[in-house]
Amino acid sequence: MASKSKKFQIVTSILLASVLISSTFLCSCSSKKTAAETSEASASPAAAADSAAPSPSASPSAKPAGPDLTEKQAVGDDYFADAAFIGNSLMDGFRLFSGLTTCDYYTATSMSVNAIDSKACITLDNGNAGTIIQGVTQKPYGKIYIELGINEIGYDKDSFIAQYGKMLDKIIAAQPKATIYVMGLTPVSQEKSQSGDTFSMDRVKDFNTSLRQLAADKGCYYMDLITALSDSTGYLPASETTDGIHFSANVYKTWLEYVKTHYAG
Repeated sequence: MASKSKKFQIVTSILLASVLISSTFLCSCSSKKTAAETSEASASPAAAADSAAPSPSASPSAKPAGPDLTEKQAVGDDYFADAAFIGNSLMDGFRLFSGLTTCDYYTATSMSVNAIDSKACITLDNGNAGTIIQGVTQKPYGKIYIELGINEIGYDKDSFIAQYGKMLDKIIAAQPKATIYVMGLTPVSQEKSQSGDTFSMDRVKDFNTSLRQLAADKGCYYMDLITALSDSTGYLPASETTDGIHFSANVYKTWLEYVKTHYAG
């Protein structure tokens, strides 16, 4: 009996050991499977997002560039009583020589999109020095005209456009009811264009193509100053400039006529 009992204990022990080994194996397999499922679950949302997200080329978020303003009957000077003109030395020349005096000007020599909100270069209504952005947000305006970019023509275009977009966002936030006109870079003379790559008309046009798209994206109007101010050869007339960039008084008057005949509405 003792021998049978001992054999029974041995068999029982073997069976129990087998069950324990099987259970351990099954638990181990179950644990790996759970880990795999967890990994797949955490990866699924990303994979779903990737599959659902449109490719950059197919993105519908970018609006097509709006049509250029068409020529209309010229408005009078009083039309600009609620307008602000902001910009660099070219816009300051417009202030001095165009003859338009019914608007407000916020201009500075060598002004750039990077300095427009950081360089205190104008006198505010309260008598303090301030930035151009501070100036143009002092009171409500119905129209805002912007001429910037020629001082940044040697910079990276994408960085310029990004900074220009940030500037527009600030102006739009401060003047939500204003119609904003983004003026393209002005033409240069043929001699200036051929003096190097920086001021080439091809580069000017490339910047303007991006500015036109930016204006459309931001809900602004684009003004094509190359068409307005260049001669039949597509350049700034040599007789109307001394440095190939800045204009004579005649060109500023032509610029004003373009602004008076190209407007929204």
